[in-house]
Amino acid sequence: MCAAKSSSGVTLGRMISEPIFFLAAVLVAFGAISRPLSRSVVSAPMAFMLAGLGLGMTGVVDTAVDSDVLEAFGEITLGLILFADAASTDSRRLLKDNALPLRLLSLSLPLTIALGTGIARLIFPNLSWAECALIASILAPTDAALGVSVVTNTAAPERIRQAVLVESGLNDGLALPAVLLFAALAFCGMDAAGHAGDAASRSLAQWLQFAGVQIAVGAGAGALGGGALGWLLARADDRGLIAHGFRNLTTIGAALLVLIGAHFAGGNGFIATFVAGLFFGGFCRKRSAALTDFIEEEGQLFSLMIFFFFGAALLPAAFPFMTTACMSYALLSLTAIRMAPTVLALTGAGVSPQGKLFIAWFGPRGLASILFLFVAVDHEEMGRLTEIEAVVYLTVFLSVILHGATAAPLTKLYAASAASTADRSG
Repeated sequence: MCAAKSSSGVTLGRMISEPIFFLAAVLVAFGAISRPLSRSVVSAPMAFMLAGLGLGMTGVVDTAVDSDVLEAFGEITLGLILFADAASTDSRRLLKDNALPLRLLSLSLPLTIALGTGIARLIFPNLSWAECALIASILAPTDAALGVSVVTNTAAPERIRQAVLVESGLNDGLALPAVLLFAALAFCGMDAAGHAGDAASRSLAQWLQFAGVQIAVGAGAGALGGGALGWLLARADDRGLIAHGFRNLTTIGAALLVLIGAHFAGGNGFIATFVAGLFFGGFCRKRSAALTDFIEEEGQLFSLMIFFFFGAALLPAAFPFMTTACMSYALLSLTAIRMAPTVLALTGAGVSPQGKLFIAWFGPRGLASILFLFVAVDHEEMGRLTEIEAVVYLTVFLSVILHGATAAPLTKLYAASAASTADRSG
């Protein structure tokens, strides 16, 4: 009996430790040469994804991913990243210069979903309109972390960098209601001809109400929670009540409180954490840099872990289902489907043609799209990959490569151009 327990413990230990061992090895190897790599076309998400893919494809790492665990881990990771990004944003400047983010969120986002739906219908005639709209909605949110040079290179105009950051921070939450709506229509009763069954019979008014509640409650919870917690911790810190070792930990606690609290209140956690970060950073401005650096480091570690397992387990399982149609849509999603609506939305906003193309190109697809796929698809069916899952995974894979490789050189090129000077004062 004792021997059996010991054997079981060894087996369980190997199942847990083997992937983590190789993940730690990649972390050390990448970190050892991270400075020169930061000046190259190799980004951290790219390196971890490709390392995981190589280990997964060769069978060196056998990773059975529990999608429930990965989804929860991913939500926390994305929440921390959004909180840190927002806390580092100059909220006062954003209030004065919010035209670009508003155009991107109110015009470009819905146009991207609409155009993506139409093109998906042409490329995938076997899918229903709801399934095509689901693909477009899942791939609509952007992930600024995959092109970190775009938002951290201070040589580029602040209003352009801020527009990319704020769009990435808020479009996750704005796209989620659409993902849930089209998932319900696609998987709960809509056939290939586009006829909805009883299980997908929620009225448009109900879904609009749901979306409104998600956005309003999420933003409200973020503003209230971020403001209150920022004020409380700033006052406590000014009076010397917070031990040095807990200054950063309390900030992570604040981000998690807002994320989970928004869910309890019926709001969108992603919108809540981004808005909370804006208010929190306003109260803790004098130490926001140290706080956000700490959270970004923790968030980056979690994010890199997800990309490692994405490459090791999810991509290898999806490759057999990737067709020429999937490749065509993935490339169009990263180019025409993203760029045409963005350029149109920014017309008349005082942005140079080069600036429009710069913003339009840097719409990476990453963590949010992976999470939204888990939300949309029945977790029990994840082993039976569909065309929808394959095209989402392929788009994220290509985005990590293409946006990661072009972020630093294109940002440097744009920052040195005359168009950048014009956009700085626009």
